[in-house]
Amino acid sequence: MLPLTTSLTASQRTSEQLRQTLNLTLLLFTVAMLLQLPALYYFARPDSLQSYNWLGHFLALLALLLTQRLVRLNHLKVALFMLYYSYLTWVLLLWPGLSNTHYYYLLAVVISGFVFTRAERLAQCIVLTGAVFLFSLFSILHYQPQLEFGILRLTNDLTLGALSLGIYRVLRQRTVNRWQGLRDAHKSSMSTLSQLLPKDPEQPASFWQPGKTRRYPFACVLFADLSGYTTLNRQYGDRAILTGLKRLYSHIDSLCDQFSVEKIKTNGDQYMVVSKLQIQTDQTCCVHMYHFASALHRMIARYSDNHHLNCTVRIGIATGPLTAGIIGKNRTYFDVWGETVNLAAGLEQNADREYIAVCPVTAKHLPAHLIAAEASLASSKHPDTNIYYQLKIA
Repeated sequence: MLPLTTSLTASQRTSEQLRQTLNLTLLLFTVAMLLQLPALYYFARPDSLQSYNWLGHFLALLALLLTQRLVRLNHLKVALFMLYYSYLTWVLLLWPGLSNTHYYYLLAVVISGFVFTRAERLAQCIVLTGAVFLFSLFSILHYQPQLEFGILRLTNDLTLGALSLGIYRVLRQRTVNRWQGLRDAHKSSMSTLSQLLPKDPEQPASFWQPGKTRRYPFACVLFADLSGYTTLNRQYGDRAILTGLKRLYSHIDSLCDQFSVEKIKTNGDQYMVVSKLQIQTDQTCCVHMYHFASALHRMIARYSDNHHLNCTVRIGIATGPLTAGIIGKNRTYFDVWGETVNLAAGLEQNADREYIAVCPVTAKHLPAHLIAAEASLASSKHPDTNIYYQLKIA
């Protein structure tokens, strides 16, 4: 399975694709020059200017082909077009009988529409202007007014040049529009993925891969449950309550970003959060989770007061090892499992509405003055934990 990565930005991907296009163009240029060898062998002496022209430009082309990865992309583009123009111009000057060779300048008109970015419009205009100027110049130089169809030939040349510019303009605009559409689609896809999948702690540039699970020795899990939700649902109806939950959960999502914790999922009126999963043990996650829980408690209280709702929140936090990942085949999502998760859910059910219920491990990594009371936890589901602590709201 290919990694879901964000390691390359849109501009970096565009640059890499342009470099591949230039590499292909250099290879085609090399093949075209090699195909000229038989004609050069039959029609030019080895010590002639025509042979030296071919050899000099071919060596320059090979050097550009071999060192292209060492050359900045914009410099590579300019060097390629200058080499192309130089070779064609010298061929036309040294072989005056080749009256149709100047048509190859029009090839540069088409190519220039695909290898320059919008930030390189000046360089593109220079290259384009050079191709049009040289094509027009040699069309006029080859004009023979004494011939019966001389003026017709010149007119056809200029018409072909104008047509090439028109084709360039259309293809360029369509290419820009297509790239913009692909860029927008990519941004939308990456935005959706970032909402569904967390970043992989071992590869921060990539998203967590489906089917992959990993054990973490130290993490915080929080469960929050809206007390009074069922009564409100009966009182106001499903539609009104769902609208309120959407608004409320959006605010909680913003809190997650603010306090560097990860939303796992919601289940009706229940909201589940985990600390940032780290390869190395980070005990500060307890502090982050406590401040998030306090901010969540205050936000629910404000929301309830502003909308005249009899609604409070119960919060439970547990700290310890857990397993995280994505399992299953259909409608998969990121989740966490383990005794730490189960304990956090149990603490939420035992939590007092005025306090935050935490396990002993969580309390150990928080300032002692936050502890309001110690309570017993009698549950067969958590035989290793028989007490928990009630923390004050910050």
